[in-house]
Amino acid sequence: MMGKSNMPFSRDKSFSTDKPVQSGVILQKNKDSGLIEVQYEIRILDSSYLPQIMELQQLIIENLLRKETLQPFPADFMEEHLGRKGFVLGVLSGKDLLAFRNVYFPDINDTEWNLGIDLDFPSRILNKVANLQMVCVHPSCRGNSIAATMNRHAIRIIKDLGIHDHVCATVSPYNYWNIKILLECGFIIKKLTKKYGGKLRYIVHQNLHSPMSFESGSSQSVVLTNFIKQHEMLSNGWYGTDLNVRKEDVRLPCYENMLLAFSRQTEPLNAG
Repeated sequence: MMGKSNMPFSRDKSFSTDKPVQSGVILQKNKDSGLIEVQYEIRILDSSYLPQIMELQQLIIENLLRKETLQPFPADFMEEHLGRKGFVLGVLSGKDLLAFRNVYFPDINDTEWNLGIDLDFPSRILNKVANLQMVCVHPSCRGNSIAATMNRHAIRIIKDLGIHDHVCATVSPYNYWNIKILLECGFIIKKLTKKYGGKLRYIVHQNLHSPMSFESGSSQSVVLTNFIKQHEMLSNGWYGTDLNVRKEDVRLPCYENMLLAFSRQTEPLNAG
């Protein structure tokens, strides 16, 4: 396994695996479904946490109602995120791993993981693309905004490293929880396509230096499961910018009660 010295930012003390990124208190459900306060720290994990990462990934997969919403990683690929080609933020309570967020630095010719290729980025900037990959939060700790917190720290660290200008991610249209968090963290839905052997995914993007701006009053809403209309709008210069619940009709099934907002950009994105 790879040690701490293999971290891409190991020489920068501000990114040390020995130093917490954040600490505090969150609420956790106990065995009786009551809530207790637990101390936590967010840290950049080293490879010694790989077994716990794999165990938490498996727990999340086993509890998914729709298995296709999460693309599982084998242990060898997960380990690449632990220093050689990325980093993993973990939420720890003592020695227990409560959540993690992967960041990956794909090769410029990696058609599976370099999402800049999917978004037709010029070849000269494909080496500037970083991915937010997998996020897993233990069911007992949900409701603490842990994923959003890890996203913000991950984006800040990527920006501070000064190597990558673009951050991308994929998310299942049925993972409305993660869609909402990504949009609130500054990502924009740019494409609806099939990835990972035919699984439907949004590709979201954030330019770390030139955020997109949108025309005032141009927003249009589409039901979350109306993929034909969404694909049409994304192909005609619209971008997914928000996700809302259609509160006036609570009788609708979960996904049909959600509306994805699309907006037009005020000026062309300078991808460089």
